[in-house]
Amino acid sequence: MFSIHRRAALGLIGGFAAVCTGVLTALPAKADDTVTLWSWRTEDEAAMRRIFDAFEAKTPGIKVNVQFTHDADYQNRLSTALRGGRGPDIAQLKAYGELQPFIEGGYLDALDDSVPELKNIADAALGGARGRADGKIYGVPYSVPMMGVFYNQDIFAAQGIEIPKTYKDFVAACEKLKGAGITPIAAGGANGSAWALEIGVGVVGPTIYGPGFYDEMMSGKATFEDPRYVAALKRYAELKPYFSDGFAGVDYTTSTQQFIGGKAAMFFGGSFENGSFKAQNPKLKFSIFPFPADDPATKLYTSAFSDGSYGLVSESANKEAATKVLNFMASAEFAQLFADELGWPPARTDVTVKDPVLAKMMEMSKNSTPYLTLVGFRWQTPTASSILQSEIIDMVEGNITPQKLAADMQAAVSSWFKPKQ
Repeated sequence: MFSIHRRAALGLIGGFAAVCTGVLTALPAKADDTVTLWSWRTEDEAAMRRIFDAFEAKTPGIKVNVQFTHDADYQNRLSTALRGGRGPDIAQLKAYGELQPFIEGGYLDALDDSVPELKNIADAALGGARGRADGKIYGVPYSVPMMGVFYNQDIFAAQGIEIPKTYKDFVAACEKLKGAGITPIAAGGANGSAWALEIGVGVVGPTIYGPGFYDEMMSGKATFEDPRYVAALKRYAELKPYFSDGFAGVDYTTSTQQFIGGKAAMFFGGSFENGSFKAQNPKLKFSIFPFPADDPATKLYTSAFSDGSYGLVSESANKEAATKVLNFMASAEFAQLFADELGWPPARTDVTVKDPVLAKMMEMSKNSTPYLTLVGFRWQTPTASSILQSEIIDMVEGNITPQKLAADMQAAVSSWFKPKQ
């Protein structure tokens, strides 16, 4: 018995020694913490990878795995994943009303205490990431885009066209372009692209209804049936002769390619197009201007909004590392990289603007008003946007009047919108 026990004990000791020797000679390096981040901005993939490469180079031990899903499928994928507990560590989040269901469902952590740099982010950006019930911040905003008329500088120069000072000048420029066989305005709303036409209304609108109209809408002094908003819809519909041929059957991707490829002289869009246009055609010479008013003395305004934010998923198993990533995304360093790589106005203003198109955007954004249908009327369903997008092609085609579209939008939001008193 003793010998058996002794042999067993020696075997255990020998085995332990072998294990210890193995540990000492082949101890594996600690694995990096991998933070999974989901985004819908497929067109920004290369730029975002470069930004996080810079973060990883300065932050040993953390890797960021950015996964992209097309915008049309993203919200559904994220909702399904969060309900099933299979979401990412960090999720790119839509703003305003589209964010609230994730907050109310308990899928996100508030960041007020864990991300101190939020205090240095513009309030206009934070508004899209704030919980409506508790006022807490649930995402790190990344940009405050604005809207305007992108134009091809080479085409304008070749046709002897200057930036229009009035709406009359704008129409004259469109007529000249059309006469030269050039599509004046690349536009289309097919295959789920009606949101791009809604942006077109956001480009035209502020010059018609003015910068104070948003506050009037929020207080109940004005509605979508106000003659000023109807006039904005009418003006947009008047531009149909200058849109892409068969615009009702043209989608967003096709219309952007018309502009990027030099087939169209102008494009109504938001700041987020800047980096995408440059990446797809580095030789394209373009800039941006605010949509002109009837009177050249009118101060021109642009629609602005919080594009979205990045939030910490409550069920993340990697919160410590994910919080470090979010703190980086709230930093001045990220804002500078974001501006340099993507050409959008960042959520922070303490950046050095190097890109001339971005500089023009930030100049325009000094005279801004909230993007009406997004900032004010996407909090509950039916949203103003859903009605506008479903009927705008019919309005432009002349099948319904601007008054009818405006009335339908007002009827939809009246079911839930209560003006601030």
